[in-house]
This record gives sequence, C-alpha cells and structure tokens, in this order.
Amino acid sequence: MEKVKSLKLNPLEYEIIKNLINKEVEINDLSLITNIPLSTLFSKIEEMKYKNFVKVREENWYQLELTNEGRIYAIEGLPEKRLLEFLKEVKKEKIEVIKKILGDKIFDIALTNSLKKGFVKVINEYVELVNYSSLDDHQNILRELNEKKQIITKELNLILKEFLKRNIVKTKNIKKVFLRASENIEYYFKNNMIEILKEKSKITSEDIIKGSWKNYYIKPYNFNALPPMLYFGRSHPYVKFLEEVKKILLEMGFEEYESDYIEPELWNFDILFVPQDHPARDLWSTFRLDLPLANLDEDIVMKVKIMHEKGGIEESIGWQYEWNENIARRLILRTHTTTVSMKYLYYNKDKDSKVFCISRVFRYDIPDATHAIEFHQCEGIMVGKDLSFSNLLGFLKEFASRLGLEKIRFKPTYFPFTEPSVEGAVYHKNLGWLEALPGGMFRPEILNVLGVKKPVLAWGIGIDRIAMAVLEINDIRELFSKDIEFLRNNKYI
Repeated sequence: MEKVKSLKLNPLEYEIIKNLINKEVEINDLSLITNIPLSTLFSKIEEMKYKNFVKVREENWYQLELTNEGRIYAIEGLPEKRLLEFLKEVKKEKIEVIKKILGDKIFDIALTNSLKKGFVKVINEYVELVNYSSLDDHQNILRELNEKKQIITKELNLILKEFLKRNIVKTKNIKKVFLRASENIEYYFKNNMIEILKEKSKITSEDIIKGSWKNYYIKPYNFNALPPMLYFGRSHPYVKFLEEVKKILLEMGFEEYESDYIEPELWNFDILFVPQDHPARDLWSTFRLDLPLANLDEDIVMKVKIMHEKGGIEESIGWQYEWNENIARRLILRTHTTTVSMKYLYYNKDKDSKVFCISRVFRYDIPDATHAIEFHQCEGIMVGKDLSFSNLLGFLKEFASRLGLEKIRFKPTYFPFTEPSVEGAVYHKNLGWLEALPGGMFRPEILNVLGVKKPVLAWGIGIDRIAMAVLEINDIRELFSKDIEFLRNNKYI
C-alpha cells in the first residue's frame, strides 16, 4: 500500500484494528474485547483483509465432549480400570465370579481392552493379572471432560484417540481464526497517521442537494462478497448411497428380495454347513434371543442333519458329529443376509436368477471405527448352468468400478459354505485396504439340501465399509451421523 499523510478509517475499522496492533488475537476473543458480534466481525474482516489492513491465520482444532457411555465411565471408572483394581487384590479369579461383580457387558469390554493392552491373560476360565496399570491418566481426562462439559484442543493425544475409537468421546472439528494488523497499518498507528471518518451507508436526496455527502465516508459496494449460504432439505448421504447401490444392481439385472431379522439358527448357520461348535455361533458373536424354540419343516431338518453328520452326497463325509436339532431351532438376530439367499433358493430351486438384498444384520462386536453391532450387508446370488468362479470375480470388480472404486484386490479365503471362496478388498485413501467383498460358490452339500443342481455364485458385501471408501469417511459410526455439518458438507449429497 502506498503511504500517504494519513490513513482514513471508519469507526468500526478503527475499533477492530486498534486491538490488533503488535499482537495476534483470536476472533472470539476480539468479539469479547470490542463487543462486536461475531457475524459482523467475520463480514468486516473479509473486507479488511482485501484492503490489506489485517492478516488472517486459521487453525483446525477439536471440540471434545463425552458420550453417554463416557459420562458413565467418568463417574464409575473405565471397565478395564475396574477389572485391574479388582485383580490387583486377588491376582487371579474365575471369569464367572468377575462377571457377577462387574456385570456381563462391563466385563466383556474390560476383558477385551485389557487383553489388547497386555494387562491380563485368560487361562482355563480364569483371568490373571499380568501387568497392572492404574490408568490414572485416562481417568483424569474423563473427569475433566465431565466437569467442563467441553474441551477444545489443538492436538489429540493417544488417550483421546483411543477414546474416540471406542466412542467414549465424540469430537467436532472447529476452525480458529487469528487476526493481526498488517505492517502498513501498524506503521500508521505508530506515527499517529490515522483519521477516523464518519460513515454513512445510505445517502438521502437531501444529502445530495446540500452536498453534505462529501463530508462522509461512503461505504463502497463489495461485489466480491458472497451471499449467505442457503441449505436445502436433502437425503442423508448414507441413504442416498444405498439408493445408488440398489440402482446399480437393478441396472445389472438383479431383482430385490428380503426376509426376517429374526431367524432360527438353522437358516442362519446350519443350512450353510456351519458346524454347531463353530466360534461364530457362541454368545461372543451372536445375539441369541430369549424366546421359545422355532418350529421347523421336518423335511429340511432331516436333510440338514444328514449333511452335517454324513455329508449328504457321495463326495462328502460331513462334519462327523451328532447334530442337535434343538440348537438349530434357537432364535437369533441374523448375523448375515445369506439367510435371504438360502430361503430364496429353497423355494425357487433351479430357476435361473440374479437376486440381491440390502438389509441390516447384527453381531456382538465391540464398536470401533470399522465395527458396529448393527450394520448393513449387501447379499446376492446368481444361479445358472454356465456360471463359473471367474463370473463372480468379474461381477465384484464391475460393481466396485460403478461406485468409483478402481483399486481392488482379491485373495483366496475360507468359508464353511462356499468353495472356492474369495475375500475382496477396496482401497480407502485414509484407512488403506478394507476387506468388504467376500464371495464364493455354494458347496454341493448345501445345494443338495436346497434341491439345486445348477452352480450358484454368492456374495455378501460389507456395504458399510464400501460406503466408507466411497464417502471418504474414517469411522463407520459416521454413516448414522446426525451432525448437521457432516450432513450439509458431505461430498455425496
């Protein structure tokens, strides 16, 4: 800026700048000092920045507060801390005894986190203390958050990152704006070369006739100023994403099918050739319901029994154990949508078809950035006499490509109900490779029980993880977010 004898400032500019001489001030603090509303400051600062009156610097900070779970832990203590304090006295105790003291849910969380951190080990139904830690640093942060309700910080330490992953703390990104007078402005103030003008934003006819308008500073129009941002009603980004997935599958010739959330274990596990002692069927992985046993068709029960005990076909010997019908009749929340495919095949047999289902499934997991107890799965099958494993790989690649995911890789894997089997992964720009595209060809033992003679290709896509990659979010819980900024600004809307 060319230096003149004096610098003319309107009263608002002078009030702002005089508080920014030789120091940097955060805009919220400036609002308190000057008693100027933030909205007015933000509008005026843009203009003053354009005039080179002020320098503006921005920083990204985190606003933290406890979730409901976090507030409980702040008062009662973290689950693992409670477990460690108990074991500090007894050194070793039976799992059932500790469960009675802490409760099943708290014990599960405490044990999972204590094992991860090497605090304890489990030997023959006993939990034994290995490495005691008071976890005071963790607990102090929870107490501080509980007392202050909110904490704003520039950096997240390891403890806060852990709390975020466990959904004990939630965060909101905020932008801090720091202001300082430019060097030229500081020169004028230092040398008392400031002239404060009277400002008038509206000229009357009388001002023009009398010529009094010449004595005022006339605020110029700012043709570069942006209008206020308007936000319109719109779909949740995840809902819109699921609609896009349905559209893609329908365009690829599939039809949609659905079934019930609550199923007997027979349709969820047994008919898929999953043995009754498989780890996926225990209480650590499955929500079992306290309801009477289900009634099952005797024909399908007998076929499943033979498949498990003897294989049911010449090429198979089954699992060689005594299958229990009562276990198969227990009601659970389905752990995958493959139950939908099973029922479709049972009732439609060898009909050439391409069927899909997008619906919710339930698993007893500890929630974190990539796991949830309730999530969506995209399940589908293709039935046809000329289908092969390469058709399945081609479909998975094409499906991912239509969603804009070009980086995909496959590796062989094992599932009890398909052979051969594949695990496909898509690339997330922040999280790396996410396993989300499992599939395979249904085993002949299963097809024999269902009465199907043609090859069946099956896939059960982790659609929530696919959504994370497409929507570029880092935490699966954000898919169900009610955060207004996320909903307004997400790129997929």
